[in-house]
Amino acid sequence: MEVRNEPARVRGFRFAGVSAGLKTVAGTKDLGLIAAGLPVSAAAVFTSNRVKAAPVVVASERVRRGRLQAVIANSGSANCFTGKPGLRLALDSCAAVAAELECEAAAVAPCSTGVIGHRYDFEKYRAGVKQAVSLLSEDGLEEFARAIMTTDTRPKTASTVLRLGGAEVTIAGAAKGAGMISPHMATLLGFIVTDAAVAPAILRSALREATSTSFNAITVDGDMSTNDTLLAMASGAAGNRPLAGRERTMFVEALSAVASSLARQLVYDGEGATKLVAIRVKGARNRADAERIARQVANSPLVKTAFFGCDPNVGRIIAAAGATSATLDPDRLELRVAGVRIASRGMLLVEALEAARERMREREFPVELNLKLGAGEATILTSDLSFDYVKINAEYTT
Repeated sequence: MEVRNEPARVRGFRFAGVSAGLKTVAGTKDLGLIAAGLPVSAAAVFTSNRVKAAPVVVASERVRRGRLQAVIANSGSANCFTGKPGLRLALDSCAAVAAELECEAAAVAPCSTGVIGHRYDFEKYRAGVKQAVSLLSEDGLEEFARAIMTTDTRPKTASTVLRLGGAEVTIAGAAKGAGMISPHMATLLGFIVTDAAVAPAILRSALREATSTSFNAITVDGDMSTNDTLLAMASGAAGNRPLAGRERTMFVEALSAVASSLARQLVYDGEGATKLVAIRVKGARNRADAERIARQVANSPLVKTAFFGCDPNVGRIIAAAGATSATLDPDRLELRVAGVRIASRGMLLVEALEAARERMREREFPVELNLKLGAGEATILTSDLSFDYVKINAEYTT
């Protein structure tokens, strides 16, 4: 299956991205809209952070019905930790969209991203909504992707086409996120739309499966956000027969492929990132152990700074691996960095370090830790920790 890192038309949906003046930089797009002609199947996954932004509270309540007609997303302000006024703002924002689209307010889900503790200017927002509705287009997914960016350096989109249930089906998505990225979920906004006919219950389970191997398998800095939202909608415009058996599996695989492409783009564009590293742990006693170790290594500041410096530092990697509750025997493990074996049977292979160091100069490389204890395996995508990451976040609100 081919997944392209580019937008696509999806029957039943129109998109827009406009500048409403919600960001400090004039003219920057900051308000995105996805609209369907009628209420469609919908499902979502939200942050597990106990501090939840007002739009997350509203969107999670509305998506429970399994039907939505529109999603409105702003950047520049998270509308989080803003009390009852923030909740009212989220509700009023949905009402403004509903008035322009002539749909029920309960069929509109809000999303926000940006600085925590601040509310956006509602009058600017409402004017932006009117502009966005007037500019809705089947070809507007990339403009939508640009409107939800914060510290991202580029828009993230992905799409694929497949035959499913006797019809040609398109799945496309957009996402934002560059910092505060860590499962479950990452600091991100993600939106995936399809013209497949999918019942809400099936879409919900498919999205959860897709999330486990994509957005919940990445990290940039180990910090969890308050606004994370991954939302999927299915218009049914493809007219395929009901999904079951092998065809349901094919849909989940395609949805997962689009989600994985978007998730990978987020890590590649991580704040200040110069490396994309796949941390693969195999040979663990079980998958849970493999995932614990992979996450610990992927989130370690010492390991991440070693990646930035192209330093094949065995000590940092194995120390991080051993800091978890997972079963590990150092005398059995084997470590490869960028394809070079640099540790085996409890010992450092000094003569291999220079070759590993040279290969670590590449933009992308893998780290593989084989525990040789069982069949458990897990992979987490991570980035390095650079000077620019510190600078971006030291000055984020100033």
